[in-house]
Amino acid sequence: LLEIKGQGAQAIAQLAGALQDRDPVVARTAARLLVPCGKPALPALKQALQSDDLLMRRTVLMGLCDFGPDAVELLAEALKAEHPLLRQAAVFSLGRVRPRSARVRELLDQAGKDEATIVSEAALHAARSSYATVQAIRLPRDSWKFKLDPERVGKDGKWFAPDLDDSGWDDIGIEKAWQGFDYDYIGVAWYRRTIELPARPESDKVELRFEGVDECAWVWVNGQYAGEHDIGPAGWNKPFSLDVTDLLRWDEQNQITVRAMNTAMAGGIWRPVTIMILELAE
Repeated sequence: LLEIKGQGAQAIAQLAGALQDRDPVVARTAARLLVPCGKPALPALKQALQSDDLLMRRTVLMGLCDFGPDAVELLAEALKAEHPLLRQAAVFSLGRVRPRSARVRELLDQAGKDEATIVSEAALHAARSSYATVQAIRLPRDSWKFKLDPERVGKDGKWFAPDLDDSGWDDIGIEKAWQGFDYDYIGVAWYRRTIELPARPESDKVELRFEGVDECAWVWVNGQYAGEHDIGPAGWNKPFSLDVTDLLRWDEQNQITVRAMNTAMAGGIWRPVTIMILELAE
């Protein structure tokens, strides 16, 4: 196989045929050698992605980044693969595809919510690499308002409304589970905080980044729903970011509400929360 590499269309045809070889080493080698053959090899590589051989498929996915926009939809389809190692490989390639289009950023955002940590963390790293941080504003640790919601009535009661009178709510901090503030409680609870932001900086995107909410979270900014982190108990230690570019009010007061839920052990916003001001790095 190594001898025929670089012989143009004839080599691609021979390598494509070798994908069906009974010896997995031969078939995998053919897949690896097809990757640098460029766009003419794409039909054969699509064929390789149908193989039952996990390692062959992963090898192809890892190399598709070199095909740029032509590979994006193949990688999008791979994000639906059952095995997390294949979804992770697709994320790695998407992170290296150039130019970094809106579609690629959309797919990375989608993969950032994957239930498998190896996939979601790879996606978050790749998505963040599209941007450079201009400024980071860490939300205050203290002086949050807090209320338990064992009956789960807060959403219907619009506890996220900016003008809600929360003066009767308890005071609490973040960056520590609510059990650390003597709430021996399993279930849903709400956090509210008003912060004042400076004048609007130059930026392409603004995210609200949570380093950890145990275990699920639903977030509102100025009464508008910003998004959620809801993957069940596995989400207790997974960072996540929400796009709040169009929700924040610069040089004004901003109201932030987090509905948190845990089903076992600790709960709440136990790690820092930061407003990330970003600009495209490319």
